[in-house]
Amino acid sequence: MVIHVVQPDETIYSISDYYQIPVDRLILENGITNPGNLAVGQTIVIIQPETIHAVKAGDTLESIAEQYNVSPMELLRNNPYLSDRVSMYAGETIVISYQTNKLRTVATNGYTFPYIDKSVLIKTLPFLTYLSIFSYRVTKEGEIVPYAEDTELVNLAKTYGAAPLLFVSS
Repeated sequence: MVIHVVQPDETIYSISDYYQIPVDRLILENGITNPGNLAVGQTIVIIQPETIHAVKAGDTLESIAEQYNVSPMELLRNNPYLSDRVSMYAGETIVISYQTNKLRTVATNGYTFPYIDKSVLIKTLPFLTYLSIFSYRVTKEGEIVPYAEDTELVNLAKTYGAAPLLFVSS
Protein backbone atom coordinates (compact mmCIF):
# COMPACT_ATOMS: atom_id res chain seq x y z
CA MET A 1 0.00 0.00 0.00
CA VAL A 2 1.18 3.49 -0.88
CA ILE A 3 -0.15 6.79 0.46
CA HIS A 4 0.21 9.26 -2.41
CA VAL A 5 0.25 12.96 -1.52
CA VAL A 6 -1.12 15.10 -4.35
CA GLN A 7 1.46 17.54 -5.73
CA PRO A 8 0.89 20.76 -7.71
CA ASP A 9 -0.36 20.13 -11.28
CA GLU A 10 -1.21 16.46 -10.60
CA THR A 11 -4.56 15.12 -11.73
CA ILE A 12 -6.41 11.91 -11.02
CA TYR A 13 -5.37 10.85 -14.55
CA SER A 14 -1.65 11.47 -14.02
CA ILE A 15 -1.77 9.60 -10.70
CA SER A 16 -3.65 6.76 -12.37
CA ASP A 17 -1.03 6.56 -15.14
CA TYR A 18 1.85 6.66 -12.68
CA TYR A 19 0.54 3.75 -10.59
CA GLN A 20 -1.10 1.89 -13.48
CA ILE A 21 -4.47 1.73 -11.69
CA PRO A 22 -7.71 2.60 -13.50
CA VAL A 23 -9.05 6.08 -12.72
CA ASP A 24 -12.47 4.75 -11.76
CA ARG A 25 -10.86 2.36 -9.22
CA LEU A 26 -8.90 5.23 -7.58
CA ILE A 27 -12.06 7.32 -7.39
CA LEU A 28 -14.15 4.47 -5.92
CA GLU A 29 -11.56 3.25 -3.42
CA ASN A 30 -10.82 6.73 -2.12
CA GLY A 31 -14.38 8.08 -2.12
CA ILE A 32 -13.33 11.02 -4.26
CA THR A 33 -16.42 13.11 -4.98
CA ASN A 34 -14.80 15.69 -7.26
CA PRO A 35 -11.92 14.04 -9.16
CA GLY A 36 -11.43 17.12 -11.32
CA ASN A 37 -10.52 19.19 -8.29
CA LEU A 38 -7.81 17.44 -6.26
CA ALA A 39 -6.22 19.54 -3.52
CA VAL A 40 -2.46 19.82 -3.13
CA GLY A 41 -1.61 17.78 -0.02
CA GLN A 42 -4.67 15.54 -0.38
CA THR A 43 -3.82 11.90 0.21
CA ILE A 44 -4.86 9.04 -2.05
CA VAL A 45 -4.45 5.43 -0.97
CA ILE A 46 -2.95 3.24 -3.68
CA ILE A 47 -3.60 -0.47 -3.25
CA GLN A 48 -2.99 -2.98 -6.03
CA PRO A 49 -5.82 -5.50 -6.44
CA GLU A 50 -4.68 -9.11 -6.43
CA THR A 51 -7.92 -10.77 -7.58
CA ILE A 52 -10.84 -9.05 -9.27
CA HIS A 53 -14.18 -10.36 -10.49
CA ALA A 54 -16.20 -9.14 -13.46
CA VAL A 55 -19.81 -9.15 -12.32
CA LYS A 56 -22.20 -11.22 -14.42
CA ALA A 57 -25.99 -10.94 -14.57
CA GLY A 58 -27.45 -12.71 -11.56
CA ASP A 59 -24.32 -12.44 -9.41
CA THR A 60 -24.91 -11.57 -5.77
CA LEU A 61 -22.47 -10.63 -3.04
CA GLU A 62 -23.09 -14.02 -1.45
CA SER A 63 -22.60 -16.03 -4.68
CA ILE A 64 -19.34 -14.24 -5.47
CA ALA A 65 -18.10 -14.71 -1.90
CA GLU A 66 -18.87 -18.43 -2.13
CA GLN A 67 -17.15 -18.72 -5.52
CA TYR A 68 -13.89 -17.26 -4.14
CA ASN A 69 -14.18 -18.75 -0.64
CA VAL A 70 -14.26 -15.37 1.10
CA SER A 71 -16.91 -13.83 3.33
CA PRO A 72 -19.41 -11.25 2.08
CA MET A 73 -17.99 -8.98 4.79
CA GLU A 74 -14.54 -9.20 3.15
CA LEU A 75 -16.10 -8.18 -0.17
CA LEU A 76 -17.70 -5.17 1.54
CA ARG A 77 -14.35 -4.23 3.11
CA ASN A 78 -12.70 -4.41 -0.31
CA ASN A 79 -15.55 -2.58 -2.08
CA PRO A 80 -17.18 -0.26 0.51
CA TYR A 81 -19.17 1.59 -2.16
CA LEU A 82 -21.28 -1.58 -2.57
CA SER A 83 -22.93 -0.90 0.79
CA ASP A 84 -24.73 2.07 -0.81
CA ARG A 85 -26.33 -0.14 -3.42
CA VAL A 86 -29.12 -2.65 -3.71
CA SER A 87 -27.41 -4.58 -6.53
CA MET A 88 -24.28 -4.87 -8.63
CA TYR A 89 -24.18 -4.24 -12.36
CA ALA A 90 -23.14 -6.72 -15.03
CA GLY A 91 -19.74 -5.73 -16.39
CA GLU A 92 -18.47 -3.84 -13.37
CA THR A 93 -15.45 -5.21 -11.55
CA ILE A 94 -15.13 -5.75 -7.83
CA VAL A 95 -12.02 -6.53 -5.82
CA ILE A 96 -11.90 -9.97 -4.25
CA SER A 97 -8.50 -9.49 -2.61
CA TYR A 98 -5.67 -6.99 -2.50
CA GLN A 99 -1.92 -7.56 -2.48
CA THR A 100 -2.10 -5.84 0.94
CA ASN A 101 -4.68 -7.09 3.41
CA LYS A 102 -7.04 -4.24 4.42
CA LEU A 103 -8.11 -6.06 7.58
CA ARG A 104 -5.93 -5.52 10.63
CA THR A 105 -5.67 -7.60 13.79
CA VAL A 106 -6.11 -4.59 16.07
CA ALA A 107 -9.46 -4.18 17.82
CA THR A 108 -11.23 -0.99 16.79
CA ASN A 109 -14.03 0.94 18.45
CA GLY A 110 -16.24 3.50 16.79
CA TYR A 111 -18.86 5.62 18.46
CA THR A 112 -22.11 7.02 17.20
CA PHE A 113 -25.32 8.74 18.11
CA PRO A 114 -28.70 7.28 17.07
CA TYR A 115 -29.19 10.02 14.46
CA ILE A 116 -26.11 9.03 12.38
CA ASP A 117 -26.52 8.80 8.61
CA LYS A 118 -27.01 5.03 8.23
CA SER A 119 -25.13 4.89 4.89
CA VAL A 120 -22.01 6.26 6.61
CA LEU A 121 -22.37 3.75 9.43
CA ILE A 122 -22.82 0.81 7.04
CA LYS A 123 -19.58 1.74 5.22
CA THR A 124 -17.73 1.88 8.54
CA LEU A 125 -19.09 -1.17 10.38
CA PRO A 126 -17.11 -3.83 8.43
CA PHE A 127 -13.91 -2.30 9.87
CA LEU A 128 -15.05 -2.10 13.51
CA THR A 129 -14.74 -4.57 16.37
CA TYR A 130 -16.99 -2.54 18.69
CA LEU A 131 -19.59 0.17 18.24
CA SER A 132 -20.25 2.43 21.23
CA ILE A 133 -23.73 3.90 20.95
CA PHE A 134 -24.27 7.20 22.76
CA SER A 135 -27.95 6.77 23.51
CA TYR A 136 -28.28 6.95 27.30
CA ARG A 137 -27.44 9.42 30.02
CA VAL A 138 -27.54 9.40 33.80
CA THR A 139 -29.49 12.06 35.68
CA LYS A 140 -28.20 13.54 38.92
CA GLU A 141 -30.79 11.36 40.65
CA GLY A 142 -29.05 8.28 39.23
CA GLU A 143 -31.70 7.36 36.67
CA ILE A 144 -30.69 6.04 33.25
CA VAL A 145 -32.56 7.97 30.57
CA PRO A 146 -32.51 7.14 26.86
CA TYR A 147 -31.67 9.92 24.38
CA ALA A 148 -33.23 8.03 21.50
CA GLU A 149 -34.14 4.55 20.30
CA ASP A 150 -31.02 2.51 19.52
CA THR A 151 -32.46 -0.87 18.45
CA GLU A 152 -31.72 -0.30 14.75
CA LEU A 153 -28.07 0.58 15.50
CA VAL A 154 -27.64 -2.46 17.76
CA ASN A 155 -29.05 -4.73 15.04
CA LEU A 156 -26.87 -3.14 12.33
CA ALA A 157 -23.75 -3.58 14.47
CA LYS A 158 -24.55 -7.25 15.01
CA THR A 159 -25.26 -7.78 11.30
CA TYR A 160 -21.82 -6.45 10.41
CA GLY A 161 -19.99 -8.35 13.15
CA ALA A 162 -19.31 -5.38 15.45
CA ALA A 163 -20.18 -5.80 19.12
CA PRO A 164 -22.57 -3.03 20.21
CA LEU A 165 -21.59 -1.36 23.48
CA LEU A 166 -23.87 0.61 25.76
CA PHE A 167 -22.32 3.99 26.47
CA VAL A 168 -23.76 5.94 29.37
CA SER A 169 -22.71 9.54 29.95
CA SER A 170 -23.63 12.02 32.64
